[in-house]
Amino acid sequence: MPQLKSIELYLRLIEKIDQYESKLLKKYSSDIACCKGCDSCCILESVFPVEAYVIYESIRSGALISADLSQNGSGRCVFLKGGSCSIYKVRPVICRTHGYPVYVDGRVDFCPENFKERNSIDSEYILNLENLNNSLASINLIFSGENSIDFFKRERIPLKELAEFVINKEK
Repeated sequence: MPQLKSIELYLRLIEKIDQYESKLLKKYSSDIACCKGCDSCCILESVFPVEAYVIYESIRSGALISADLSQNGSGRCVFLKGGSCSIYKVRPVICRTHGYPVYVDGRVDFCPENFKERNSIDSEYILNLENLNNSLASINLIFSGENSIDFFKRERIPLKELAEFVINKEK
C-alpha cells in the first residue's frame, strides 16, 4: 500500500482503536456479546474515502477477497459473507467500535446485547465518539489532498460502488 501521510495517520488511529478494544475485552469480555457470526449491525452503506482506499488496496493486493454483490439491496454490507466480515482486518472505524461503549450526545451508548448485567462502565473504557469522528474526518481531509484517483474524490464512498470498482479493476 502506498505510504501517503494520511494512510500512516489512519493506520495509527486504527492501532489506537485496536489497543482500546484489547483493553476493553480484557476487562469486560464477559459483558460483551459481540462475536464472530453476530452480524445484525452489519448494515454499513458508505465510508470515508480514506477507509475505502485502505479496503481497495487490501483487496487489490490479494490480502482479502472482494465483496459479494449478490447482497445488493438486502440492507446488508456487501463485504459480509456467511455472517462474517470478509474485510475484517481493514474494516472501517465504525465497524471496529460499534456495540462498544461510546459517549455521544451527552450519554453513554452501546449495543443493547452488551453490558446487560452491569450498572456502570469505567470511564476509561468509553470512547468519545465525537473526538474519534473528528480525528477520522481530519485524516480524511489530508487524504483528499494527497489522493489522485478520481474514484476516491468524493465525500463518502458507497460500499457497493467500492465493491464494483474493485471487481472492474480485477478484470
